[in-house]
Amino acid sequence: MSSNPRTFRQPVRLIVSVEANTVATIDKLMHSGGKHGHRNRSEFVRRAIERELQQCMADDFQNSTRA
Repeated sequence: MSSNPRTFRQPVRLIVSVEANTVATIDKLMHSGGKHGHRNRSEFVRRAIERELQQCMADDFQNSTRA
């Protein structure tokens, strides 16, 4: 998974809907600085999706080796 969205070979635009309070929380984190100082919401969401995919793949691998 790419760490730089500008280097995507086949980018696809994904439109998602989330609750307003989720967006407000993302904005608050983005503007708080520190390790959560992302440049924009879309990058925050892209990274969250990639983390979730990695976790799901790891969970699937662990479940498949137990059988």
